[in-house]
Amino acid sequence: MGTCTSRLQDQLSMYERLVSSDNSCHDRIEIPKCAQGRVRTDEKFLLALKVALLVLLPFVIYTLCYSDADRSLSDQCGNICGKKNIKYDQWECTGKDYTNKKLLQLDDVNGLRDISSTPRHCVSQCDPYYDEIVGALCVNRYAEKADVKIVLEFFESWIFLQSVSWRLTFACFLSVGVTLSVLYLFRVAADNMVWNILGGVVSLLFIFVIFLWISCFKEDYVAVPLFFTIMLGVLLAVMKFLYKKITLMVVIFKEAMKAISAMPHLLRVIIVAFIVDLLVASLFLTVLVYMYTAGTLTEIEHGFLVYKSNVVMSFSIYFTILMAFWINQFSAGIQCMAIAGAVSKWYFAKDKNNLNPSIITSAYIAVKFHLGSAAFGSLVISIVAIIQSILSSVFKNSILKNCLNLCLEVIEDILQYLTTNAYIMTAMHGKPFFESGKMGTKMLRQNVANVFVLHYIGSFIIVMACVLVMLISLLLTYFVMMGVNSPHGWSVYAVVGIVSFIVSAVCFSIFQIVIDTIYLCFCEDKLLNDGIDRPYAMSRDLMEFIENHKKRGLFGERITDTYMEI
Repeated sequence: MGTCTSRLQDQLSMYERLVSSDNSCHDRIEIPKCAQGRVRTDEKFLLALKVALLVLLPFVIYTLCYSDADRSLSDQCGNICGKKNIKYDQWECTGKDYTNKKLLQLDDVNGLRDISSTPRHCVSQCDPYYDEIVGALCVNRYAEKADVKIVLEFFESWIFLQSVSWRLTFACFLSVGVTLSVLYLFRVAADNMVWNILGGVVSLLFIFVIFLWISCFKEDYVAVPLFFTIMLGVLLAVMKFLYKKITLMVVIFKEAMKAISAMPHLLRVIIVAFIVDLLVASLFLTVLVYMYTAGTLTEIEHGFLVYKSNVVMSFSIYFTILMAFWINQFSAGIQCMAIAGAVSKWYFAKDKNNLNPSIITSAYIAVKFHLGSAAFGSLVISIVAIIQSILSSVFKNSILKNCLNLCLEVIEDILQYLTTNAYIMTAMHGKPFFESGKMGTKMLRQNVANVFVLHYIGSFIIVMACVLVMLISLLLTYFVMMGVNSPHGWSVYAVVGIVSFIVSAVCFSIFQIVIDTIYLCFCEDKLLNDGIDRPYAMSRDLMEFIENHKKRGLFGERITDTYMEI
């Protein structure tokens, strides 16, 4: 015991020298580190992001100069319906005045995928047996092509959704209420929710396996039921051998819900951030739609002219997609650091009341000092996504391609998790992204089993909670739609299902970040304090859990033997 205590004291003194060397606001370790002791981190990567945006700008302007959204309604000679077109000397069919002909009629439907080679012309009204689609297209209602039928069904469903808009709006608001209710259930009964979700999944999988065996036994085809039987066995084994780890996850879940409940401003700030992200995504999407119409008139075969993009325009489109993804990940990094800073302040605060403004302070610190770290982490994720896209396009064999995609997705998931931990450590200690990543990785690799449970099983629980929200929302939608009979009723359920899953995913993504932050705070708390001379900052529930499992080796004082090597 004396050896462990002296080792812990040595580690603590080293840690104090590490953290307090540039901390001018306190003579002790403060988590999260105050703003006065921070410096701007990874500024060169923020500069790289700014330069990339400046480089992108002229490409976007050039491409937009050759774009026109109305070109999607052009005849086979490139004349745009509803406009007076420019005359090109090399093509006699150009320069038509279609001011009074605003509809594009597809004469010989080969499918909408290859509309450029489909005979078509501009008309003032659709011919018989042709349906007008939102005042733009005339399509043969008896067309056999599946994609044409899908488009017709889509627009008919859109008209139906407009007729039941109040019911749809009410159902979507109900899905928000269901999400908040499920979050509340996690708050008051996290253990019951976790075990009920796991038990429900096991029960459904067991019933499904029995059904597969009964169905496939007569056909002497056992590969599929054998696969799902193995999955069921693995899930049961994981639940049995990691039972103690799952109980830790339940306690961390409870702590996460306490933090969210103690800081109601947390959800409000994230909602604002979500709206900003939505507006930015809408801007990028609008720009991309216009850029996809960019091109110069080119004859692809005799009698068919299309607007074809050149190399620069194609490069601009791919560059814009890359920057949109980078900006999205950059925003997610800022949000993660803002949440982590507020949660760590709540965890280590002696008085956990009246901490509502902490999210505002944390967001201010993240924006002022750590935009560069967010740019660094988001760049890493973006580069991995680019590599994945390139490698996926190189391999043509479907089996090899699927195996490669699976491996790359696993690597991306692990990298995303490590990046999130780096953001959390940056928010707590104010260190650069790479150094924070090393700190977090060295801490977590001594707790691999706990990390596995919190990340993978915890993520599985959260996904199942999102599915639960969606199913309950669809059930409520059934009652909302009672009395409405239409072949397009499925569209209401589709919209509500998508909205409910997105809303729940956004809320529970905050939950996941809070969980990761609390666990890292828990590891720091175990390192810095002993519960005697230096009281733990953790809650009573966590302290009771430690006392109950200390002798069983669930975790121990050796969790950060290599942590101090940084």
